[in-house]
Amino acid sequence: MPQSTNHDELLRRKRELHVRIGRSRRRIDGRLRATKDRARQLTSWRTYVVRYPGWALVAAVGAGMAASSALQPRRASRWLAGTLMHRALGGVQQQLWNELKGVWEKSRTEK
Repeated sequence: MPQSTNHDELLRRKRELHVRIGRSRRRIDGRLRATKDRARQLTSWRTYVVRYPGWALVAAVGAGMAASSALQPRRASRWLAGTLMHRALGGVQQQLWNELKGVWEKSRTEK
């Protein structure tokens, strides 16, 4: 009878471990999926156009002016296009940096 008890105990422990491993795997898979979704969102240009429409508009105008100045080179339009692009990209860069810092801080507090 003691052999049967040991065998039953071993089977019970195996089942418990199997259940714990399954829960851990599902939890890790969920976190990985959420991280991938967040990364996809942070690398999409659409996210930033929706969040920062003003900067997107300035960047579009600057890009359009830069393209048109390539066809008809004029000093003022080239300068204005460069200035608009520089300001827009600087603003987007700052907002992106702030977003990444927020994600980093949030991930540190979740632990």
